Amino acid sequence: MKARRLAYAILNDVINEKQYANLALKQRLQEVDLIDQPLVTSIVYTTLQHQRFLRHLWRKHTVSKPDRRVAVLLDSACAQLVKMDRVPDYAVLNESVELCKEIEKHSVKMVNAVLHKVIQNPFEVDSSLDPLEIFAIEKSLPTFVIKLWINHYGEEQMRKIAEALMEPARLCGRINTLKIDPEEVFDTYGVEKGTLSPNAFYMEDNLLQSDWFKEGSVWIQDEASQMVSDFVEAKPGMKVLDACSAPGTKAAGIACHMNNDGWIDAVELHEARNRLIEQKMRQLEIDIVHVKTMDARNIKDEFKQEYDRVLCDVPCSGLGVLRRKADIKLRLKPEALDELQKLQAEILESAQSCLKVDGRLVYSTCTLNRKENEGQIKQFLKKHDNYVLIDEKTIFPDQYGSDGFYMAKLKRIA
Repeated sequence: MKARRLAYAILNDVINEKQYANLALKQRLQEVDLIDQPLVTSIVYTTLQHQRFLRHLWRKHTVSKPDRRVAVLLDSACAQLVKMDRVPDYAVLNESVELCKEIEKHSVKMVNAVLHKVIQNPFEVDSSLDPLEIFAIEKSLPTFVIKLWINHYGEEQMRKIAEALMEPARLCGRINTLKIDPEEVFDTYGVEKGTLSPNAFYMEDNLLQSDWFKEGSVWIQDEASQMVSDFVEAKPGMKVLDACSAPGTKAAGIACHMNNDGWIDAVELHEARNRLIEQKMRQLEIDIVHVKTMDARNIKDEFKQEYDRVLCDVPCSGLGVLRRKADIKLRLKPEALDELQKLQAEILESAQSCLKVDGRLVYSTCTLNRKENEGQIKQFLKKHDNYVLIDEKTIFPDQYGSDGFYMAKLKRIA
């Protein structure tokens, strides 16, 4: 009961109080025994991953809209009943009713009745709806995102993206080549070499419990994200600007390519996140990364054409990482995407002024949205005839099992 109670409390914090799921879990997971922590985590992420479908499932059995806390309780209970195999129905039913008595006594009968109906008809979506709407509900995605992907990539690719983002994300490691020979890792039993990045790997055992991870010989980073550092093509002795650096993994990858020889300015807006970057660099034994707390939109006021390489891994809608960060779906609104595009353009405009002639600028996002990706680069090149596009890549999550990413490489020619 304690595990499900905590899972509900965390979900209420995330769904109703707008907290981030990873931070809410980090803050409260210690409230239950170690043995129960995986169950709490699983309930939270399963509920968030399937929330739109789950709400559709139970709403058709209610006459009136329940209290928002009761709605989250129903989300959580339905996730356990429909999407989690190891949880007995009777336990979910009984504990949900008991919890409802504490949350909203007047809703106990309704919760009991609704959950019994869900058990009887666990996968039924209203067939009278538009086929695209049904698909969006089944994949727990906003309908406007489904339509956006069709418009940008076609219906076939949209379906591939949506299906891939429902699959569990694999934990990928990145080898710290400053501390360990990649071949030592690749030759280890149970290790699988990655596809997109030369120092990416997967392993059968728990990577987070490995000596490699504890010693800073590897770190956790999705393979497509690792590819961004490779794309920068930094070399020893260069001066590099990482304009939106947190959590610092891309700066670390760049430092490895530079053999810890040169200078990297890692710019991040939030002081707390900068302290985490500094801590990470100490663990990885990287000493060429210099953290600066400032707004990336103001970089142009401090630096002028000093850098051989500039990376703009800008804030984005995160449509490529929804399976890792399902709570993003709670905040997705068309108008929010428009605001992000304005911010991205401002950061790119500021950072470009810091690049030397013949230098390279890499723009990247972890989203799948042409307006935030190709559209930004197209508008930038219209405005700046002293830049040319060298290369650009879109990585779809269905291709390699990685997150979805976009990256473009520009050269300053004057």
